[in-house]
Amino acid sequence: MNLVGKTVLVTGASSGIGQAIAVELAKQEVTVLINFRKNKTGALDTLKKAQKLAKGEIFQADLSNKNGVGKLFSDIRKKGYSLDALINNAGEYEGGDFGNFEVWESQFKNILMSQVYVSNGFINYEKSKGIRKIINISSVYGISEMGNPEAPQYSAAKAAVSSLTMNLAKEYGPEILVNAIAPGYVWTPPWESTSKEELDACANLTKIKRFIKAEEIATMVVELLKNDAMTGEVIRVDGGLHLTYVR
Repeated sequence: MNLVGKTVLVTGASSGIGQAIAVELAKQEVTVLINFRKNKTGALDTLKKAQKLAKGEIFQADLSNKNGVGKLFSDIRKKGYSLDALINNAGEYEGGDFGNFEVWESQFKNILMSQVYVSNGFINYEKSKGIRKIINISSVYGISEMGNPEAPQYSAAKAAVSSLTMNLAKEYGPEILVNAIAPGYVWTPPWESTSKEELDACANLTKIKRFIKAEEIATMVVELLKNDAMTGEVIRVDGGLHLTYVR
């Protein structure tokens, strides 16, 4: 896919990985549609950075419910945008005991179902010319041997995202190509309150001995969008993480 002039929706783009993806896409002369749920200040910051490079606009929506997603696509449609690609990035980490069913429900709603709802909206959106693409942001915790028992809900939800990716690729190819990226420890705002000891422990579990930069996930998103020979893949970007879990 030649990205110049394309329009891409990035969910959860008010900070961290989502913001980095939006800015990297803008560098490719992509019109970036920036979704946020609560952090409008962050979304406006993303938009400011993106608009130095290309066109962009922000759209507020809670993606954990169908009504919010329906409103998102209605708002995009009213603005007259086509949609060439979707980056399913929204979703927050939450740990919890195995028996905490509230966390099970919230994590699957926040992570898996948000991607299901938004992917469905994208698939049924007015067709643009050529191949369309979906990239889901999963996690190394969603890979079977890497699950984190301190966050079984998050791990299972991300594993479901990886499974969703492969099933969507089978169902909708070759018109829509679907891949996922499974990041390891990426330096994002939630880590800022973590102790130095824990940060060092996480970094030392990787072969690169450091946290991944959000921009390094963003550049992989761009490469997947450009490559028309890949679908149904879950790409690990984890710095050679070689133990099962830390947190």
